[in-house]
Amino acid sequence: MRRKENKSPTMKDVAKLAGVSISTVSHVINKTRYVEPETREKVYRAIKTLGYRPNILASSLRKKVTNTIGLIISNITNLFYPEVVRGVEDYLAKYNYNLILCNSDENVEKEKNYIEVLFSRRVDGLIITPSKSSETRENLDLFREKNIPVVLVDRKIEGLEEDVVLADNVGGTYEAINYLISLGHKRIGIITGPLDTTTGYERLEGYFKALEESGINKDDNLIYEGNFKEDGGYKGIEVLLNISNPPTAVFTSNNLMALGALKKITELGLKIPKDLSLISFDDMDWFPYFSPPLTAVYQPAYELGETAVKLLFERLKRGRKKRKEVILPTKLIIRESCAPLK
Repeated sequence: MRRKENKSPTMKDVAKLAGVSISTVSHVINKTRYVEPETREKVYRAIKTLGYRPNILASSLRKKVTNTIGLIISNITNLFYPEVVRGVEDYLAKYNYNLILCNSDENVEKEKNYIEVLFSRRVDGLIITPSKSSETRENLDLFREKNIPVVLVDRKIEGLEEDVVLADNVGGTYEAINYLISLGHKRIGIITGPLDTTTGYERLEGYFKALEESGINKDDNLIYEGNFKEDGGYKGIEVLLNISNPPTAVFTSNNLMALGALKKITELGLKIPKDLSLISFDDMDWFPYFSPPLTAVYQPAYELGETAVKLLFERLKRGRKKRKEVILPTKLIIRESCAPLK
């Protein structure tokens, strides 16, 4: 005689045990309508007693939503991005949304693969730090053609009509360079990020703006295009300090390049700020503990992530159509890595 297989409990079983209708159970589980607290408690007790687990996939297919958001960041080793992720994750948790996190490593092919994977997983929306402007624009067509909302965070793509949230790259760099100028520096080097990214060219724009307003001539020898990675800062300092008239101060366009620059400066036996003043864009938790503590431009990483989700939800839940661009303020944190020019 064959044993009868144990069947998984259904919503109908929950309704029967709780003494309510199936629709009431559905409203309690999906939070789609107000249900009296006493009735909700009956449903929750029945769910716990039976060990009922909702069929999320079937429910998602019926409602054409998955309550899942995709997030693609460009470099997980940069501790700026985990703070962005935390901002996204914390906000999603309030609304019982799930997050699929992907790391592109600034690699457009890897990024393309993740875009396709997230599309196939039917995510309700996508938040992305684009790696390359032109290639990423084409790869995002998958989402745009299906009207699945996309929000760009930290970087934007010119001409792409998607929501975007950025830090004030121009203003933050402008403030930092002006601070160096106030200390008497005129030979100010900059290690930029890739100039085909918003964070790369906008921070260079802030550099130019400060020099121009102070009547300091631009010198291309003082500009090194880096890669937002540690080796970019290391190589950048090496190049800048080997020109015939080297800088007395250097601005690095992100925290990882600041680390690379510091490594090279130490190897050369130079002292900060005695031999060279240094400022970084991106203030990190460990910067105050460097010797000397590093002056840096703070940008609100957590708020960037949180704001990106808010923009996405305005599309998903309120049906907003008009594009929004949000620029969050930065702040110069002055420590001890810069000194007046001798």
